[in-house]
Amino acid sequence: MQLQPIVDQVLAQLRAAAALGDERTRQVAEALAAAAEAAVRLAVLDAVTRAAGEITSTLFADGIPGSVTAQLNGDDIDVQVIMPREAPAAEPSQPADGEPTARISLRLPETLKAEIDRAAEREGVSVNSWLIRAAQRALSLPHGNWATGWPSGFGYGAQRISGWVEG
Repeated sequence: MQLQPIVDQVLAQLRAAAALGDERTRQVAEALAAAAEAAVRLAVLDAVTRAAGEITSTLFADGIPGSVTAQLNGDDIDVQVIMPREAPAAEPSQPADGEPTARISLRLPETLKAEIDRAAEREGVSVNSWLIRAAQRALSLPHGNWATGWPSGFGYGAQRISGWVEG
């Protein structure tokens, strides 16, 4: 994604607004435009990175393995969709032959239970099968461990920005 046209558009708007003023106003606006270029680049990168994080979170919530990243590469933003290299193994709703089953008690908020019921019904499976598949999908994702949550740059509120800015 080319970043320069976006930066140029913002700076052109700043200069156009300053053109209504006197010479001193135009000089101040020109100095502000030069100083603001790096800040505009970072703001756009931050917005794209946040969008990538939200897309990744949505994929995760829908049980779709993969993620979206955004990184500054020179004057451009590289947006990448990262999918697992291997397709996940078939997701059995029953344990493998000879594998013992375990029973757990799970207390869910009513609203979450209702959402799970609807999701299972949409997929034409039992709630138990849906929960097993959801757990298997979640555990197959390459996003780190559950104790520490999403790695930096993934999920809602991610604050990761990487790359170089020259201005």
